[in-house]
Amino acid sequence: MDPAATLRVPVCSDPKWLRSAVLGLTAGASGLFIALFASTNVSAALGLVPGMTVGVFGGSALAAWARRRGGTISLVATPGRLDVSDEERRVEVVDLTSPYGALLLTGNGRRVLILSQRNDPVVLIESLAPPSTPSAAWSARVAKVDLDAVALSAATSHAFALLPGQSLDPLLAHLEATLDPDAPWMLQPTSTGTLTLARDTLALSDRTPLRDPIHPLNYAVKVQGGQIAGLGLASTADEGSMLLLACDEATVEKRAVVTDNPIDAFVPMSTYEVLRALYREPVKA
Repeated sequence: MDPAATLRVPVCSDPKWLRSAVLGLTAGASGLFIALFASTNVSAALGLVPGMTVGVFGGSALAAWARRRGGTISLVATPGRLDVSDEERRVEVVDLTSPYGALLLTGNGRRVLILSQRNDPVVLIESLAPPSTPSAAWSARVAKVDLDAVALSAATSHAFALLPGQSLDPLLAHLEATLDPDAPWMLQPTSTGTLTLARDTLALSDRTPLRDPIHPLNYAVKVQGGQIAGLGLASTADEGSMLLLACDEATVEKRAVVTDNPIDAFVPMSTYEVLRALYREPVKA
């Protein structure tokens, strides 16, 4: 493989030393407080309480700092594929020799790239977007949304945050030659078929697609043992057409409509949030 044709983009990830450092911090804080308590009339064992507290909060702060600097995982793009890679293995994200879904969300000075093909979409988060104009190939795949209202982060399943200072631009340029103008924005496999998002339509399997304008409604869907978040998407172009999507990771909205209607498909958090963002009121430029 020609090294010049390989693009490597580091993403936020745990450095090798993080686990040992957090354990060491917790043990050190606990030992310090035990020693301090032992020098008083208070039981030394009580020193474990403030020691563990310092360890938990200090460890969380250390982990947040380290993940933003310890890029042990990278996105590796070659002419034929895009992988997530660490020192031990590489996992394919997209086969670039076949059509794949691609969508670029912009807003609030940030960008989020969603790539999908055979598995759940992979989300790539850039913290500070440069003021650049998308190329002709990408212009038809850009949607401006309120990213501050989108609950996506590196903690979301199948989501990765680029290291601070890293840009999506090299990856966008690398992918440009393989973008298929007829490929959808996003593909989401579900147990009831593939959910396909295109520029003006949303379809589940072979059902009649919903066509723009598509309007959302938040639901609290009754399930055994409680309620889960639901997103109803209805097309005014085809009266009576609606999809009810559910996500057991999302938070039920305060003013959600309670329903026991059958769920058309369960989707992961990333897809749920992308659809909520796209079908909110449009963001004015």
